[in-house]
Amino acid sequence: MEKQPKKSTSPSTSMSENKKMTSQKSSEIASKLRFNYKFYTKSYPDISNLDETSARIHFAEKGILEKRFCSPYHFFKDRKPEYAGAISIKKFRKHNKISQSISPLKTCELILNHLNYGTPSAEDEVFFQSKTKRSTIGKHGQIHPWAARFNNPDTKVLEIGSRCVSSQAHWKRFFPDVQYTGIDIMDGENVDLVIDAHRLSEYFDKESFDLVISFAVFEHLAMPWIVVEEISKVLKVGGHVAIETHFSFSEHELPWHFFQFNCTALESMFNQALGFEVIDSGLDSPIVGRFADQAAPHLRGKPVNDLYCHSSIIALKSNSFDQEMFNWRKALSTVVKNTMYPKNTGFSRNWKNQN
Repeated sequence: MEKQPKKSTSPSTSMSENKKMTSQKSSEIASKLRFNYKFYTKSYPDISNLDETSARIHFAEKGILEKRFCSPYHFFKDRKPEYAGAISIKKFRKHNKISQSISPLKTCELILNHLNYGTPSAEDEVFFQSKTKRSTIGKHGQIHPWAARFNNPDTKVLEIGSRCVSSQAHWKRFFPDVQYTGIDIMDGENVDLVIDAHRLSEYFDKESFDLVISFAVFEHLAMPWIVVEEISKVLKVGGHVAIETHFSFSEHELPWHFFQFNCTALESMFNQALGFEVIDSGLDSPIVGRFADQAAPHLRGKPVNDLYCHSSIIALKSNSFDQEMFNWRKALSTVVKNTMYPKNTGFSRNWKNQN
């Protein structure tokens, strides 16, 4: 019996079958993904005019082969699987005030950059869109020009926490000509007197200093408001005080790490009742952060916006205060002034009376 010759398969037929198989596989994968029409068309300008049905077909037939993303879920499933179902672009945009002009895909990339700490770039500014008060004169590492104006032989400068723990902390070098006194709770390099800052007036004469400075110390004071009162006692009328501390930073020097401050907290202590007039205050040194895997499930991976490392204040002592009559409770009215706790915040709820 004569063997029948095998049917030859033309290259075009083989390519057609492969294409069909690839198309079937793509459709199968596409069917398992959450398709978001708005995300898909807004992310890629070349298909922005497609209706929903056409967009679905495009993704199944072309988009998935071109490695396009059809939803935030798809993006994170591919790039960061552990956050695939936990990221809401809408909430992220609203919380971080990200412009609608930034595409959903670009927003996903910003989130991913945020989650992975990322490389510092101009894009980081989208995480700092609130009305947070920023330092101007007292910016971290940039206060030296302001401080240099006090460098003359007649100026008396007191530094609280003067012990050198690093070369950058040696503030005395910025005042080579002044009458400088450095105090600290511990002896060490650059310490003239070992003194507890809570008791300054027991060691120094009333209104005897022209400038009081303290950097990276207030977070380590057990009762910083008492230290502020003591500063006012030893600072001359017309004298200045410059403080820098932390708003967001890791615990350190335990167990003597007591507080973190925003600029409002510093202003509340350096208040009018103690004779102070604020010249400059604010936050500085922005931090990009997020909740870690160890956080509660509803927080995991979510960004924490408007974080800053440093908080500072520069104030003038414009008048003396009555040391015998001063009372922190009485000073409360000068601290809060005419302000009120905000009624409509992002964390408030409009409860209805249920009768």
